[in-house]
Amino acid sequence: MVFCQRIVIIWLIIFSAAMLASEEKTEKESIYAQLNRGIMRLEHTEVIYQENADAKIPRSVPDGTAFFVLSGDELYVVSARHVVEKPHDLHARVQCKNKKTGYDEVILLELPRNGWVYHGEYEDVDTRFVDVAAMKIPWIKDRAIKAFRYEPKDSNDYDKNQLPYEDPEPPDPILVFGFPADIGFQLLEQRPFTRSGVVSMKTGKEFIKIDANKFAEERCCLIDAKMFAGNSGSPVMNQPRLGDSKPRLLGLVIATNNILDFGIIEPVSRIRETLDIAKKQPASGQMTDYR
Repeated sequence: MVFCQRIVIIWLIIFSAAMLASEEKTEKESIYAQLNRGIMRLEHTEVIYQENADAKIPRSVPDGTAFFVLSGDELYVVSARHVVEKPHDLHARVQCKNKKTGYDEVILLELPRNGWVYHGEYEDVDTRFVDVAAMKIPWIKDRAIKAFRYEPKDSNDYDKNQLPYEDPEPPDPILVFGFPADIGFQLLEQRPFTRSGVVSMKTGKEFIKIDANKFAEERCCLIDAKMFAGNSGSPVMNQPRLGDSKPRLLGLVIATNNILDFGIIEPVSRIRETLDIAKKQPASGQMTDYR
């Protein structure tokens, strides 16, 4: 436990000088502050009846985790397909920075259920679908967020690419960021929760069964990292290595086992493939000031 804590502290120190892709340059901002504006909790609105009253009270119910990816000048929200494939719309309270005032703000990002794009490979009788979803979205002028940057190999900005063209391999060290559903205490504001671990298994075939007696698709990896409810859709990143302090997106969480402390992830190649499909679709969603 102490060793893992030291790894995370070292990572935060090293990465404090590096930045995720941004709409503006940020000076002297910690990596964790940046991640607060790049990772979000997905929610839906549920109406409940207040006891001893006729009033209907709306409340936000958590569904999972999502994160931003920037490709060229187009912005995307990425999550796990099973998180967003619901009969209701989703929303997220996104932390951003007002470029004019320099202050941090929260905006409401509305994500209609018909705006999501899924990976092109579908499930069959033995195998689950590729569990990745993406939505191209517009953005509010004069608001800055953070995003992992995806630049194709033929792009002039390929040196800024943060979605590798090789999937992670065991025992690559990783960090996972997500929003816990219940960790035994309450938070006044949303903050992503950090876990460290390693990529522990890669099979290259349909090998891991996770639900309904179906196999996870062949590229899925097993990670040895302590998980919690709410991690589905969480980004999986690299840990720092000597001479390489650039944040890189390695995959996203699609399933967890809280008893044995492991998770299953879709690798970065599946995220890139889904984004390539989403590029052909119009932007969806709407952003408004949150009160």
